[in-house]
Amino acid sequence: MDEAHPPLKALTAFEATVRLGSMTAAARELGTTQPAVSQRIRQLEETVGLPLFERARGRLQPTADGRAYHDDVAGALRRIHGATQRLRARARAQTRELTIAVHFGFAHLWLLPRLPRLEAAFPGTAFEVIPVDTERGAEMADADLTIRFGVFAEGTDRERPLMPETVFPVASPALVRRHGLDGEVSADALGEVPLLHMDSGDPRWLDWSRWCELAGLAPPAGAARFHHKNYPLLLNAAVEGNGLALGWQGLVDALTDEGTLVRLGPEVARPERGYLLGARQPDAAVIAPIVDWFVRECGGGDAQG
Repeated sequence: MDEAHPPLKALTAFEATVRLGSMTAAARELGTTQPAVSQRIRQLEETVGLPLFERARGRLQPTADGRAYHDDVAGALRRIHGATQRLRARARAQTRELTIAVHFGFAHLWLLPRLPRLEAAFPGTAFEVIPVDTERGAEMADADLTIRFGVFAEGTDRERPLMPETVFPVASPALVRRHGLDGEVSADALGEVPLLHMDSGDPRWLDWSRWCELAGLAPPAGAARFHHKNYPLLLNAAVEGNGLALGWQGLVDALTDEGTLVRLGPEVARPERGYLLGARQPDAAVIAPIVDWFVRECGGGDAQG
């Protein structure tokens, strides 16, 4: 094809070889190999239909046509580089606003502690975190990113699994000592220790009755029940020693790692459920790296609920 444009890699290999005086030096600057540079130059010579180099006294020299072509190509490449750098500088100078609608518990226990790290990773983006308690509504529909809890197989093609669900009892060290809890709790222990519950009966989440069923334990009948409006408040009550709570891996990790809460057993895993990250434009240049950041922070999508 006589009218075909030469590949950019061929042009940069040619320009660097003329400027530096050898294909080896050009390969070093371009981060490739000498044979690759040689192949790109041959491709360029085939495209223009003329030899661009000749050997003179053992050295590679551009032909007259090669020198004239280099003058034109070098100027064009400099202009392309300059234009690209100017656009990159403008992109860095502009602050993009991005909204994240996220379930209340995940927002307060997982995202907000990591928000400084997220902002440092993407300094040109201003993040607005919107805690929500429902999957429906304007906040979820209008957000650039959404994080919700659900069944992975029911996710849309714009959602990626973040953390599969693993749930286990947690308690303060003082409550563990007071009730002699150690390792895995028994049905008898569950009947004696106050249990902390959420107000809402959202079927997406495990409550004590369903957790006991999956753990192979008889649900406690006479245990004291304390209800809380949201999960962070419930965990605060557990930290204060007011009762035994269900802990979701990924949300309570910081509390158990620092010893503020003690992780007990048994654990119940539902790998088909967990948190999903959704994006209105998952392939957009601005969004895709942020989605990848979330997946990495969650352990590559293999961690919790």
